[in-house]
Amino acid sequence: VVWLTAVLSRFVDASKLRNNLTRTIRDTSFHGASLWSQEEQVTKRIGLTYREIQSILRREGGEEGLPVDCCPTVEEITEPTGGKNRNESYVELYRGLEQIQRFYEYSCRQDVLDKPCRFVDRKLSAQSRCVQKFSYSYAIVKNPAAEISIMENENMEHHHRHRHEAHYFSSYGSSWTVDHIRVRSGCSCEIIPKPKKKRPLSLKSKKLKHKPKKKDDFITNSDV
Repeated sequence: VVWLTAVLSRFVDASKLRNNLTRTIRDTSFHGASLWSQEEQVTKRIGLTYREIQSILRREGGEEGLPVDCCPTVEEITEPTGGKNRNESYVELYRGLEQIQRFYEYSCRQDVLDKPCRFVDRKLSAQSRCVQKFSYSYAIVKNPAAEISIMENENMEHHHRHRHEAHYFSSYGSSWTVDHIRVRSGCSCEIIPKPKKKRPLSLKSKKLKHKPKKKDDFITNSDV
């Protein structure tokens, strides 16, 4: 019995030692991983790890290490026939046989448009959006105010000018003028503030009911 007890005690001690050693190894490896995960937690964006983010930055930044946009854009050269001015009115753009107005526009990339911004902290990801931005550019547009006067004076001025000659502006009442039209100018990351939670009215009324009264609120008989 004594011999069996001694063997069992050694077996138990060895088992405890093995469990403690296994636990120590697990704790050490977890601690090492936690050191790396701490860095990931600081730089984690939209579910991406630190390494994944760096891989994207290196791939999009190229060998020169150029900056990478949180909301990337696509450059486009457009030749519109019309557009909207600052008054939100549609205007017709001048277009000749050889003269075409071209504009450089920068549009949000389709995979990021109206979606959470890249590389933003996970806590703010749901509040962020890649939004299309606009600006205004000079353009030669049709002048609607001059159309009536030109039609009225067309017969009178017929012998003073050639009808088939191309003009940007005529000497009497130009049919074209300079205005602004709206163009896409980039993609911006916007973060919407989280609305403050309002307390229910029932809680406010309960607090007012249980609010202790001050001494000044009581009127003694001597003061009456």
